[in-house]
Amino acid sequence: MEILLVNDDGYKSEALNKLKEILKQFGNVTIVAPNDAMSGKSIALTIYEPFELLCHGDNVYSIKGTPADCVSFGLTSLNKKFDLVVSGINYGWNLTYDTMHSGTCGACIESLMYDTPAIALSMERNHDDMYKYVSLALNYIFDNELISNKYFLNVNFPSGHEVRGIKFTKLAKRKDKRYYENINNIIYPKRIINEEELNNDSDVYAVNNGYISICPMKENVFNEHVYVDIKKEKNL
Repeated sequence: MEILLVNDDGYKSEALNKLKEILKQFGNVTIVAPNDAMSGKSIALTIYEPFELLCHGDNVYSIKGTPADCVSFGLTSLNKKFDLVVSGINYGWNLTYDTMHSGTCGACIESLMYDTPAIALSMERNHDDMYKYVSLALNYIFDNELISNKYFLNVNFPSGHEVRGIKFTKLAKRKDKRYYENINNIIYPKRIINEEELNNDSDVYAVNNGYISICPMKENVFNEHVYVDIKKEKNL
């Protein structure tokens, strides 16, 4: 299997390079990662400006672009047919609506546009405790034949030191308060996270209770059921 490995924290990320070693048991790994940290870039692309390509050894490249740029370039311009895109390991969870902002998830959305299956992997900062469970999650995905070009898999690892198991989950709903502090015209973004009562099949519940969360996600926000309901209600 040919695997394209990307991230949004940059090619120097320790988590990226540890993931590369883990992925070698599943196939050949090629890295294309941003030259600099690109968190929060979602599916942003570089459209009008050229970007520089840098080579850091065999099958390790960085570009001065976004995570989605890395996927688009890697899938079209390296003269390889990739079977899978893996994005991560991200520093920090990508849960609930944070997935909309995430460069880690944005890379996977870009992959689906090229009909290539993708997996996003994210952890809180206790990576050393969780690395040993990455193979467990990947084997679960492959053994259950969950890989598809119809959706990507958003995988988040729990914050504790042990894993109780794996849950196939939904995105939780979360109401956060965003505000900004202005100190001498320097704006500091702030956020208060408000977690409501969570269903036990949600991604947030899983990671808060010691489980690896695997959540299937689509590449667009169109909802067929909403479309049908509105069309019927409004007689459109």
